[in-house]
Amino acid sequence: MAKPPVNNLSPQDVKFDDAHLKKIFLEHLNSIYCGKQHLIQFFDEIEGLATLQFLKNAIKECCDDAQDQLQHLDSIFNSINEDQSKISVLGMKAMTLEAYISAIKAGKTPMERDVFIVFYLQLIEGIEVTYFKVLRNLAKAIGYSNTFLDKPFNQALEDKIMFESIYKEYISEPAS
Repeated sequence: MAKPPVNNLSPQDVKFDDAHLKKIFLEHLNSIYCGKQHLIQFFDEIEGLATLQFLKNAIKECCDDAQDQLQHLDSIFNSINEDQSKISVLGMKAMTLEAYISAIKAGKTPMERDVFIVFYLQLIEGIEVTYFKVLRNLAKAIGYSNTFLDKPFNQALEDKIMFESIYKEYISEPAS
């Protein structure tokens, strides 16, 4: 009997062996690692464009979190006996370039620039939350403990919520 065409399969019909799942996990882990390295540079640049000290402090906190996450990711690489390798993060670089260009575009007031910065920071943190969710699911599927991803996931989620809150504060009516 012939196998059904691949496009007729459901996700439940697709089975990956552990080696393939480990390869996917490692690629995602490398991607978030290299993305974090890029974001640390981006946070340094964008902090200088922010107007309010409150936003500058939030960006600095996010940068510090990213550095902590890199150290945590290093320990994950060590625990699974793998080496970190360079991988393209062109999508992240394009988004941060767009954020930078939007923030410096002529004609924006300092507060408008801050709102654009916070908008893009929310997008970036949303992507990070998704990456860590994917890594946790892959780790569980492979048989790795996925609890080692709880701390970086929680940090990314806290940063996302922080920037959502800041954005709401920027666009809300000022207190009378």
